[in-house]
Amino acid sequence: MTLARGGIGSVIVAAVLAAQAQAECPTTPDDPVCRPWSAVLLPTVYGGLYAPKDGPTYFGGGLEVVLLAWSDNSEAFGPSQGRVRFDIGVLEGNQMDSGTLVMYRAGAQVAFERNASRAYGIPYFAVDFGGMSGDGLGRRYFVDGGIGVYLVHRRGLIVDAEVTGLVPFKNPNILGGVTSRLALSFALW
Repeated sequence: MTLARGGIGSVIVAAVLAAQAQAECPTTPDDPVCRPWSAVLLPTVYGGLYAPKDGPTYFGGGLEVVLLAWSDNSEAFGPSQGRVRFDIGVLEGNQMDSGTLVMYRAGAQVAFERNASRAYGIPYFAVDFGGMSGDGLGRRYFVDGGIGVYLVHRRGLIVDAEVTGLVPFKNPNILGGVTSRLALSFALW
């Protein structure tokens, strides 16, 4: 659990530092970072971990499809960056006989800031609905929510780190816990 706490601390520090930036994009976007863009169907690979309250920690990776990603560094209402996503991952437990866990989820990430005027260090909220299935576990549905930071957020490349708290609908005292992930999304066109 110490690893998960260290990850949470790192994301919080990055979010605080990024939130202190005060530069805004001008009304006429000459800087490429200030030009609005959107992208659809971005393939993503990620590595992650799931640390439930009781039991082994699971490590692995998966694939994600970003259905929609956007960036709009302006004074318009709403978050300047974000994405809507669906992912599936396969995780292996770190203890003998802990088995394999498959996790899948759909959700969204939206930036804290309205006019970030940069393509890096942008903090965001994340919320998802998903499920997990594993050896001896059966199928369990969950919600998760947390924070993250876009390390890089450009139309052709998005790199983000995220930490979420996972709350299952059954056995929350055992299966509830922390997930974290590092993801790389890229545009094919």
